Amino acid sequence: MAAAPNHAAWTPLVVCPHSAMAQRILAVLRELALMPGATLSEYPRMGSIAAIAQQHGCDVCFLDAASNSEHAQVLIGELAPAVPVVALHTRADADLILRCLRAGACEFLTDPDAGALRSLFARLGRVRALAPEPAGGTVYTAIPGKAGSGASTVAVHLAIYLGAIGATVLLVDGDSLAASVAFLLKLKAEYHLGDVLRDWKRMDQDLWARMTIRTCGIDVLAAPANPATRIEVAPPAATGLCAFWRERYQAVVLDMADARAAAETGFLALSDQVLLVSGTELGSLAACRRAMEYLDQSMGDRSRLRLILNRCSPSRGLKPEDVRSALGLEPYSVLDDDWPALQAAVLEGRPAPISSRFSSGIEVLCRQLRNQPERTAGGKRNGSWLSLLRHRK
Repeated sequence: MAAAPNHAAWTPLVVCPHSAMAQRILAVLRELALMPGATLSEYPRMGSIAAIAQQHGCDVCFLDAASNSEHAQVLIGELAPAVPVVALHTRADADLILRCLRAGACEFLTDPDAGALRSLFARLGRVRALAPEPAGGTVYTAIPGKAGSGASTVAVHLAIYLGAIGATVLLVDGDSLAASVAFLLKLKAEYHLGDVLRDWKRMDQDLWARMTIRTCGIDVLAAPANPATRIEVAPPAATGLCAFWRERYQAVVLDMADARAAAETGFLALSDQVLLVSGTELGSLAACRRAMEYLDQSMGDRSRLRLILNRCSPSRGLKPEDVRSALGLEPYSVLDDDWPALQAAVLEGRPAPISSRFSSGIEVLCRQLRNQPERTAGGKRNGSWLSLLRHRK
């Protein structure tokens, strides 16, 4: 039996407000006997294109870069980490070609015909065949439903606990304004994520070791000391970073400023588990609901989303069952309000004692994320995080 042509294995998404261009690309796809998974005659709103591609099972996108070039480049950046994007235009505009490629487009076509698309699919097929299977470390991304929900505290403690039980761990502060990781651990960082991006082409293990700080049994890539420093991570760069990190660490914990930052950088699409951290007071829950609506549009489904209720207290805020009704999502983990232990830990620049209620909740969360059974009542517990860490080199 003859092998199927290279193009037969693809399901295109066509996004083309330009009617003549749309007719042209659709005619060529029909000539190749390819049925698009979805065809959009208008640009989707920002943050939704990855979900649309996933919903319709699309694994390549033909996107009109001419009708609104700025909007098109944002869409390219959102989709490129997950799906190859081919930018379309009526003419060869050198400046626009460069901007689309920088945003993450894999190709730029001005006069698509059957021969050009056959060659395109052949190239994409070779890349897909050579691409390594996702392997290596697990990427966890912590996102606050509302600023001040304690997502950074959760990220720091999760990273340290993962390191304490034997994993090699990297903790990345992706919020250059708040820089909470360095504050919580009393770190003074010489380098940050922006430096990594600047020196990416010459990155090796020795240079990477200088970029990170070793503390509490984990490596930390802190935020810049200057809050005015702006770090822009394009989705293609995020893809390269995550691949580099997965090769070197069993767990990577990203602390992001909010859901939009996670999506626009590309880290959201690359994460294995997304931890949405919320308080139980009404203001936090209202903001969390909006974050969930945004994530639904960006992620496509909630299979990777984990709702973490933080600072829970029987005397205030909604109960977990009420939160379930309000948000339509089962809380994945509930962390007790343990203000005295956490404040003492912040003052000393150390994790909260493992005997504290908060750290007990982090332990349970860690075991859930790693699909490990809960510790039995007769199991031994060390008295503090530091006693756990003393057993590690």
